[in-house]
Amino acid sequence: MENSLTIVILAIISASSRGIISVIDRYQIGIKKNTVMEVNLYNNLYTILLIFIFSFYFPIGPLFMDYKIYIYSFIVQFVAMGYSYLFKKMTIFESAIAAKTADIFIPLAVFLSTGVFETSTYVISILTTLMVFLWLKNSSKDHKKYLFGISIIVPLLVIQSYLSPILVSEYKGDISLVIGFTMVTLYIRFIISFVLFLFSNRFTESDMNISLKGFPLYMGRGFLTILAQLTFVIVTASNSASLGWIFLNMTSFYGIIFSSFLLNEKILKKDFLFISAITAIVIFKELLS
Repeated sequence: MENSLTIVILAIISASSRGIISVIDRYQIGIKKNTVMEVNLYNNLYTILLIFIFSFYFPIGPLFMDYKIYIYSFIVQFVAMGYSYLFKKMTIFESAIAAKTADIFIPLAVFLSTGVFETSTYVISILTTLMVFLWLKNSSKDHKKYLFGISIIVPLLVIQSYLSPILVSEYKGDISLVIGFTMVTLYIRFIISFVLFLFSNRFTESDMNISLKGFPLYMGRGFLTILAQLTFVIVTASNSASLGWIFLNMTSFYGIIFSSFLLNEKILKKDFLFISAITAIVIFKELLS
């Protein structure tokens, strides 16, 4: 059985890495106004460049024959694109609020795929989500914007939380297979993004300029993508996946913190205290478990 503390640490690493990634995507798409397809293509391209050499040291060839990896890769890529579309119209904080609704359904999805269900965890999920709904009801926020965000990202997150344990369960316990699985996933994600890019754009010189000008940022994001994906696979494949998802779902909270420093996306003090309170409730519950 996996060490629960190890799973929590890996989940935090994955969530914080993806939190920084969300800030980079928000900068590329929401601020610089690059298209979702362009950003996803170059993000995946530079990730592939980073792992290419390591591909010779792991037996990834046979893994390309496993249909589960293709399903998994499609899910991961479309979740990433879902967030990209949110960042086009919403700040990191607004995206975090929209995604929080998924917490009502994720424990049920994990239960259906793993058979593991913790009543106390589900109670906390419902409680914190109700807090979000009450906050929205009593605020002057643009409710249509949040409904837009919820309709895009929540179904994707729930599908991902249900299928991930099923698709990666046979790889748990073997770190070389987990690394190989991660690399193949990243290769397939690049192919998906390349095909989608071809269908939605005609490659131009300006696209190449975007790639070259953003080289340091794309490389940094590529490294974070590898780290986030590897730890995500380990966590979601574990018997403690339900526990891990609590911390994986804090990705948006990390994004809010990083965006306030890196993008100067200032949020009201009461809003920051609100989402901090939600996070504190979850952590406190886990400490008492």
